[in-house]
Amino acid sequence: MSTVTSAKLYVRMALLRRRVLLRQAISRALAGALAVAALIVAAGLATYALYLAIVPSLGQLGAVLVLAGIYLVVAIILLAYTLHEPHSPELEALAEMEAAALETATAESRDILHAFSGHGISGLGSTVSVGLAILGVLRKLMGAKKED
Repeated sequence: MSTVTSAKLYVRMALLRRRVLLRQAISRALAGALAVAALIVAAGLATYALYLAIVPSLGQLGAVLVLAGIYLVVAIILLAYTLHEPHSPELEALAEMEAAALETATAESRDILHAFSGHGISGLGSTVSVGLAILGVLRKLMGAKKED
């Protein structure tokens, strides 16, 4: 696999993984916003109904304390859900592919750097040809970015 191919593969895997993460974050944020809106409406109506139902037996202070406890439990449950990190087989597979692509690109880059180091005047021709090859790769990468 060439250096350009490895670099492109790594960039594709990294972008694909980040797109999946972004989609998950957006869908979780939208679901959370809708849940909060529905909860506010329902909580307002339920609070008033519950307050009216328990005031005769507990009094006003007791009714308010019971309602505060209910809201505290709901808040803790929602906070625990919000802080839960999503895990999926797709994300794990994408992370593994991204790491493999980065490792391949790094190994090929080390090979190119190794070609530059350790050569004296006898290796000048091969060093120049490797340098020209790197310039060609960079030109292809820059051209590929302009097309995208």
